[in-house]
Amino acid sequence: MKTTPSHPKPPPAAAFDSESLLRDAGLRVTRAAQTVLQLLEYTSQPLTHEEVAAAYTTATGEAPDRVTVYRVLDRLVDAGLCDRRVGADRVNRFSRHVEAASGNTFECDQCHKVLALPSDPELPKVMGRLGRALRKQGIDTRHTALTLHGTCGDCK
Repeated sequence: MKTTPSHPKPPPAAAFDSESLLRDAGLRVTRAAQTVLQLLEYTSQPLTHEEVAAAYTTATGEAPDRVTVYRVLDRLVDAGLCDRRVGADRVNRFSRHVEAASGNTFECDQCHKVLALPSDPELPKVMGRLGRALRKQGIDTRHTALTLHGTCGDCK
């Protein structure tokens, strides 16, 4: 079953301090950046650019400039405030950065919800072995993360 994400309305600004997050990340505080960051904070699953633009219109009553939305999303990703994932369908989807203790995630291939994987004491050992094997081939890994794909319980 394919689901369409609901378009969240950002709650009152006091509930989520987008201004501080943007400033702390060295980004300009603009209405577009604050609105997009709030939309990503309060949605239950990653959104495509088009879904972010539609949610922006719903939340503010004004259609955003599509290029501005692309630029804001790029800046949020570069600053580490949100994640960009390319789904199995090769579409970029954006969500607030998922802090997983293990650094690893699960992505539903149908609704594209992203969840943090539980920690497993064996996983760092396996990832370390993979990193060493790659280094022997002359590959320098800066960051290692695992994303499992499948179908979440809501989509079964």
